Amino acid sequence: MPPVKVLLVLWGANTTYATKRATVAEIEEVFGNRPTFRTNLRGRVATHLAIGATDAGRPLTVAFIYNAENHTAYPITAWERS
Repeated sequence: MPPVKVLLVLWGANTTYATKRATVAEIEEVFGNRPTFRTNLRGRVATHLAIGATDAGRPLTVAFIYNAENHTAYPITAWERS
């Protein structure tokens, strides 16, 4: 997998669903805190997963669509890791 580099998190029509279990700020913090990136399972809406933590240390996984051309992430959903 080519390296994932997220420079901008995009928000849009999916924001309400994406923030059911984590806030906009928490999701953006995960991307800013050098998460581990993984390719998501085939057939899923989200192409990648960001596995990391918020500034407060809350462990989160963020499922997102990655655009490699402009290095953007469009969050689909997020959940707390146990």
